[in-house]
Amino acid sequence: MHLAMNMVVLYQFGSILERFLGGIKFILIYLLGGIITNLLSLVYIWYNGYYNGIDINTIGASGAICVLLGFMAFIDRYNAKGLFIALILMSFAPLLMGINVAWYAHLLGFGIGYLSGKIVRKY
Repeated sequence: MHLAMNMVVLYQFGSILERFLGGIKFILIYLLGGIITNLLSLVYIWYNGYYNGIDINTIGASGAICVLLGFMAFIDRYNAKGLFIALILMSFAPLLMGINVAWYAHLLGFGIGYLSGKIVRKY
């Protein structure tokens, strides 16, 4: 289910951003943002002591997709608040149902995407 939701969101926002940015910028933001998000997630886990010899899965597309959401929030200020609320719901609603979600990757990805928008705007 998680993978299906990721792919739906990627299709919805990815197609819009790919037309806006062009293919090369889009893939660079998606891949680099995803890598940075996953690395920062690992730092967060290590710093907070969550890894105590147990397996924690943090690698996935959610962080990269949230990068796209953050980027979209930067370029579409009218809908930015709604995108942030959607991010919060995506990140924390599963936790209420007992589903383990890397909420920190979602939030980090959104922030990285927003900052990416500021950087890309300059170029």
